[in-house]
Amino acid sequence: DNFHFNPKRYDLAKVGRYKINHKLGLDAPLTDSVLTVQDIVATIKYLVRLHAGTEETFPGIRSGKKADIRIATDDIDNFGNRRIRAVGELIQNQVRTGLSRMERVVRERMTTQDIQAITPQTLINVRPVVAAIKEFFGTSQLSQFMDQNN
Repeated sequence: DNFHFNPKRYDLAKVGRYKINHKLGLDAPLTDSVLTVQDIVATIKYLVRLHAGTEETFPGIRSGKKADIRIATDDIDNFGNRRIRAVGELIQNQVRTGLSRMERVVRERMTTQDIQAITPQTLINVRPVVAAIKEFFGTSQLSQFMDQNN
């Protein structure tokens, strides 16, 4: 039930999987949206080679073909190493947080309430989801107050 290996809690998306495959010379399918043990092992090997500074390339796979993978530090100022998260993705993350809180409350209520008296109305409380969405729109960097001129 590890965070990075659980698809309910972690998602690389196709972009993240592509970047990992490209950087580490792996051939994992783009549909693999969580980290694998192979990813962790390849990352450790890459970091050890980078720290040692002895090898400049190592054999790997790019686009299904054998290729030499260059070992180099990333330029943090390069826009190719950055990614813009769309508003929909940001809201999706907040809704996911709210739903996980609601799930926790429902599970807790299911264990404490009498099984004969349980109804959906007594179990489900939408306040955590609504609170997460309101928090996003109220405190997000993308939100700002509109000027109200009379």
